[in-house]
Amino acid sequence: MSLDSEYLNFYEWIKKNGGKIHEHVKIDTKEERGLFTTDSIESHTALAIVPWSLVVNIQHPDLSTINTDTERQALIIFLLREYNKEKESSWYPWLKLLNIEKEADELLKIKMHLFNCVEHSTLGQALSDRYQQLQEEYEYLHQAGTIETSFELFCAIDHLIWSRVLDLPENEPLSLVPFIDFANHSLNANARWFIDDDTHNIILRSERTLNSNEEITICYGSKSNEELLYLYGFALSINSNDRVTIPVSLKPDDILLEDKLQLIQQLNLPPRLTLDMNGNLSNESNQLVKILSAQTQATINQQNEHYTPYLLNLFNEYLNKLNLCPDNDETFTKYYLDSQKLIIQKAIDNLK
Repeated sequence: MSLDSEYLNFYEWIKKNGGKIHEHVKIDTKEERGLFTTDSIESHTALAIVPWSLVVNIQHPDLSTINTDTERQALIIFLLREYNKEKESSWYPWLKLLNIEKEADELLKIKMHLFNCVEHSTLGQALSDRYQQLQEEYEYLHQAGTIETSFELFCAIDHLIWSRVLDLPENEPLSLVPFIDFANHSLNANARWFIDDDTHNIILRSERTLNSNEEITICYGSKSNEELLYLYGFALSINSNDRVTIPVSLKPDDILLEDKLQLIQQLNLPPRLTLDMNGNLSNESNQLVKILSAQTQATINQQNEHYTPYLLNLFNEYLNKLNLCPDNDETFTKYYLDSQKLIIQKAIDNLK
């Protein structure tokens, strides 16, 4: 089957199920698979209407018989089941365009390349933890007979879910929305999606006049480069939402260990420091540093003489780790690492 016929089948599938796609909107046939216009489109025009019956989440009847620990597991099992049905699946026109086979073949290679590039950063640790968790989850589900597939395919489906799921309003389940899931991200998005109050359909609408051959983009949210690279595999050269997050912990031999732990729990402080684009600590992080750097009970909740040395040591340690990451030609990895180094350097300069 040719690529054009696959797209045609997908469009017809959307319409057959009660949806609608604007005549001047198409999915790009290139690797990016983004959405583009074929002619100019006026502002506040419905670019696509996806019926709630095609929104894949745990509320869908096709997932009602799947009993799992999490919504994400239910989505993984559903997609694996439908993928194995091939043309017998009613979701086949959509699944065919997702390139799951290619994703499974290349995923671990891409994952290892990315990990090698950012091994010494917090992203490297997050990736390592993620795939260890996936390995344990896969073995559990496989041994229970819940899934019968390769680990590579299991990981590919997991990646597909996180890279395409929409952040629906609070209390809505994790959801995949065919067609809209092909839209790429932009901080200056020219389109947005919303749920129609009456029909519960999901509508993609232009936010301004769109020119011919212009890419249609949506905003994935206020995510840092680390989150974008972790979830979607790309980063931005300029990201106003970028930040650095550094895990911290208490030393077992700290004489104030119990008091600090109690205060951290009482204040509900996360065990990490967060720096914004300008290298400034968040209020929570500032409070945490006061506690971590305290040497006496009297200074445990206030800025003390050890506050600045503690931070300088922490920042220099992380900057040295970032400098251990190998130079490479991977654009998105360079965006991430360069931004991390810049923010840390700003934080050091601020302290000095």
